[in-house]
Amino acid sequence: MGGHERTEQTLALLGRQSTYEVLSTMDATGGTATFAQIASETPYPTAILRAMAAHGFVVSLHGGTLDSEPRAETPFSLTAKGQAIMGHLLRLHLWMASRTSSAPAAGISLKNAHTEDA
Repeated sequence: MGGHERTEQTLALLGRQSTYEVLSTMDATGGTATFAQIASETPYPTAILRAMAAHGFVVSLHGGTLDSEPRAETPFSLTAKGQAIMGHLLRLHLWMASRTSSAPAAGISLKNAHTEDA
């Protein structure tokens, strides 16, 4: 897989609402969250965790694969890469929030700019 294709796949993953929900949940709990905590915040948690693990954003502390649904108490942690991505997303969120007051005047809709899960 070429670098451009990998970049496109990573950006598509980061554009999914559930990716932000998982990262946010893990960040709010100190970088580690159980499968039950993650599942309470996003639909289809196994699929998104599988994709995030493939991109190196999260790891299961119990090791193994995500071929089957993890047990509720299985912990997942952000990797250094996942922590860095979350930091970038938080700064982007704050930047966008600081511009919401000027968005209507400029004809910009931040809600419509959000990419939903496919």
